[in-house]
Amino acid sequence: MGDEAQHVHFEEATDGIKNNDIVVKQKSLKKIEIQLGFLKIHHVYEVSFVMSRSVFVADVAGYEQNDEPVPNINCRMIGIDQEGDNVVVEIKFKALKEKLVREKIVLKTENDEVVLEFVARVLGKGKGTPMLRSGIKCVEVQQDPEETEASDWQGFD
Repeated sequence: MGDEAQHVHFEEATDGIKNNDIVVKQKSLKKIEIQLGFLKIHHVYEVSFVMSRSVFVADVAGYEQNDEPVPNINCRMIGIDQEGDNVVVEIKFKALKEKLVREKIVLKTENDEVVLEFVARVLGKGKGTPMLRSGIKCVEVQQDPEETEASDWQGFD
């Protein structure tokens, strides 16, 4: 082999993660998966992302979140706007449980519906602070229900 140095080269991934953007994937004609990356438990996030206008048949301003049969309280659409050939969607996302979290919402008009599924890896207490992807900002930190300051214990006399 001699004095030549050995080098290993890796191909760059092309999945959109390197630039720290939210990853939007079209899973089927009317189903979109939005990958939010790492979030922290008991935090509320405002998420803004861009997706293709081609998924929507009607004017995007007419789409509303469908709350039937059960409303999704952890993931709520707060805005939708068209910008050229793209649609900007804003949601409020509550990370209330650890591990891989999938929250689904349905945007609906009278004759069309689009399913958005949000996927996030939620870090538990003491697991570090995640670097948020572009378009995600923390708007609230909620009290951990297992960490309560209210106690029945009166202390020593």
